Amino acid sequence: MSKIRIKNFGPIKEGYVGENNSPWMEIEKVTVFIGNQGSGKSCVAKLISTFSWLEKALRKGQLREKDVEFPNRFMNRYCGYHNMQNYFRTNTEISYNGEAFSFSYFEGNFSVIRNKPEYYKIPKIMYVPAERNFVSAVDKPEKLKYLPKSLATFLDEFVNAQENVNGGVELPINNTSFEYDKLNKIAHIRGNKDDYRIRLSQSSSGFQSAVPLFIVTRNLALSINERDESDSSTSELSVEEENRLRIEIRKIYKNDKLSASLKKVAIEELSAKYTIDCFINIVEEPEQNLFPTSQHQILNSLLEFNNINEGSKLIMTTHSPYLINFLSIAIQGEFLLDKIINGNSNKVAMDKYRLGKNEKTFKERLNDIVPIKSLVNYKQVVIYELDEKNGTIKTLPSSYGIPSDKNYLNQSLRHGNEMFDGLLEIEQEL
Repeated sequence: MSKIRIKNFGPIKEGYVGENNSPWMEIEKVTVFIGNQGSGKSCVAKLISTFSWLEKALRKGQLREKDVEFPNRFMNRYCGYHNMQNYFRTNTEISYNGEAFSFSYFEGNFSVIRNKPEYYKIPKIMYVPAERNFVSAVDKPEKLKYLPKSLATFLDEFVNAQENVNGGVELPINNTSFEYDKLNKIAHIRGNKDDYRIRLSQSSSGFQSAVPLFIVTRNLALSINERDESDSSTSELSVEEENRLRIEIRKIYKNDKLSASLKKVAIEELSAKYTIDCFINIVEEPEQNLFPTSQHQILNSLLEFNNINEGSKLIMTTHSPYLINFLSIAIQGEFLLDKIINGNSNKVAMDKYRLGKNEKTFKERLNDIVPIKSLVNYKQVVIYELDEKNGTIKTLPSSYGIPSDKNYLNQSLRHGNEMFDGLLEIEQEL
């Protein structure tokens, strides 16, 4: 399992202090960061994205260790990709322990350590920025220049995902669907029962935020699984990987020193390097511009895609108390599913009775509340709270695996209720 340690970087000061004073934050299958603006949620998420990419590039031979071990290159090129090059201080400490490689930045030095994993799952890595609405707000965003690098990469993936859509794709919001006119390169939202059809660029801000997130996540998650070769609804590689693979293939074919048989072997080896095993989906504010019920639906979709492959991970930053509550529902649902599957004979008899009476089984009733495909085990979830005042990070406690409601987000709701009670007191005195 990967883990990260951060100290004195951007708004993060002391950083994380866990059990037994451990400074390491474990990166679970579902990892969530909550906190106020400027507390460092995106800093942590972006560093995880950076190190995951470096680990993958080194493992695949796209980078060499000696080329990476330059502090300025780590700061300006790799951290600069997410505009974090100015977050470093003289006493910055950052460490990341991955499956294949470990990295450390300490006292201005950057080092790479090669690990010896039994098996390293090569991931697809997608960073979904909060500015994703921008790619929906205009009809042809790919023609725009000078976009932030992470947004430009996401835009490339959105364009690619749209091209891979055949017919319509059902959206998890309001019984709508997504359609893409490949000839004119225009995206549309179609309403329930075909009562309306509008351009994505003319839709509500909620759709402009959720659609790119959903379409890109769907395309990348589904592309990992084995599928019928005639199915072109998903892409095998990301846009960046496709371009790099083409370049490497051309080099092999143009190499006159290689025989036909050696070229075949080289192509096979190259193909193995680009085999993808899992998907790391890093999402800023999935709740952006969405009504609470829509937040629930988009979260269910993200969890479902995350459950497709064992090694996949979903990493989120959020300001939404609803998202944490809905995540708790998915955890409780997994607990109940385990009881249903591994229950006693009385449960089996009751399900048979329900079927005989044309009533729903326990499993069907559970699925009506939260889709079984979107359930998550509490052992695979961790929520971190970041404090913008003192720059610390702590783990949100849980009760029987359910995240505690004593967190910053719910405290803000309670504070609003307390202020309203204060107004009522003044009114009563008047």
